[in-house]
Amino acid sequence: MKKKVLAMVATVATLASFSLTAMAKTVYYNGDAVSWNYGRTWVIWSFSEVQTSIYEHTATANSVSSGWKAPCIKAYASDCIGNATAYCYWNCR
Repeated sequence: MKKKVLAMVATVATLASFSLTAMAKTVYYNGDAVSWNYGRTWVIWSFSEVQTSIYEHTATANSVSSGWKAPCIKAYASDCIGNATAYCYWNCR
């Protein structure tokens, strides 16, 4: 019984450590702050999330784009990339 519990705890801890590798940054467009989160989730997914209250904006994760979003609407894109490199971008206009 004790070995099963320890094995289960080890499995959950390992899965949790692979679940999210993300960065959060405040970037600037025309001197105005833009919130941008990006990285990997569940090991095989890349994601990009951007939001600003002033400009239209878009998020891109590898080859997937969120499309242009209005100010105050979160733009989110994700792509299944396996073990490839995550390429994450943002844009404002």
